[in-house]
Amino acid sequence: MLDKLNHYRHHLNFPLLRQKSSTTQYKFEWVETLKELEEVQRFRAEQFGPQFGIHFESGLDQDVYDFGCEHAVLREKWSGEIVAYTRLKHFLGHELAQSYSAQEFDVVGHLSHVPSVVEIGRTCVHPQFRSGKALSILWLNLVPKILWSMKAKYLMGCVSIHLDNNAARVYHTHRKIQQLTSAQSLDIASKHPYEPQHPAYSFTQDERIPKLFQMYLSMQARLSKQAFYDEAFQCLDYFVLLEVNQIAKSFVMNKRVQRRP
Repeated sequence: MLDKLNHYRHHLNFPLLRQKSSTTQYKFEWVETLKELEEVQRFRAEQFGPQFGIHFESGLDQDVYDFGCEHAVLREKWSGEIVAYTRLKHFLGHELAQSYSAQEFDVVGHLSHVPSVVEIGRTCVHPQFRSGKALSILWLNLVPKILWSMKAKYLMGCVSIHLDNNAARVYHTHRKIQQLTSAQSLDIASKHPYEPQHPAYSFTQDERIPKLFQMYLSMQARLSKQAFYDEAFQCLDYFVLLEVNQIAKSFVMNKRVQRRP
C-alpha cells in the first residue's frame, strides 16, 4: 500500500496545490501561533453558537483537545477572513481512548488494533460558503498531511446535525443512514443512543442530508447507524470512519476526469 501511495504522490497533480492562480478565491493555511488559534476558536464560536444555541464564554469555543491538534483554515483570499475550518489529531491504536470520538462511541473496542488513526473534528463553514466548494477545497488541502506526514491508515471523527427546530431533517437523515449498505455503515455502539421520532410534518428540503454527510459518503466513508445525543450542543453525532487509501483512489479518479477532452 505504501508503494501505491508513493506512486500517487509523485504522479498526481493536485488541482488545488498545482499553482496559486491570482483568480483563486481561497487560500489554505495551517495555524502556527496562539493568536491564530484564538482566531479559529472565535470563528468556531461564531458558527456553532447560532447553529446549536450555545453561549461561549469570552466568545471562544475552546476544549482540552485544541493544544494537541493541527488546525487547518481556509480563508477568503482578498479579505483574509476564515470561511472554513477543521482540526486533525494523530493517534496510535493504544491511544484512542484519549480521542474525542471515544467519549461518544466504542472506538477503542472497534479500532484499537489499528496502528495509525487520524481524528478530524470541529469542522465548520461560514454560512455564505456552504455550497460545498469551500469544504471540498479545505479537504483537498488536508490530503498530503494525512497520507504522507501522518501516514494514517484510517481517518475518523464525528459528524453532527442539530436538533432544535430541525426534527424533520434529523428524522430523514437518520432514516437514510439506517438504509445505508453494509459497505457504507458501521455497527459501532453509541454511549448515549438516540432514536429520532417521526415529525408531525416535513417538506421536500428536509429529506436532504447535510452537506458534510454527503461529502463523507462521496469519499466512501462509513457512518455509524447509532447516533450519540450530545446534550451540550443539542445535536446528534454519528461516527465516521474512512480508509485513507480511498482518498488516494479519489485523487486517481479526479486525475482521469481532468484528462478527458
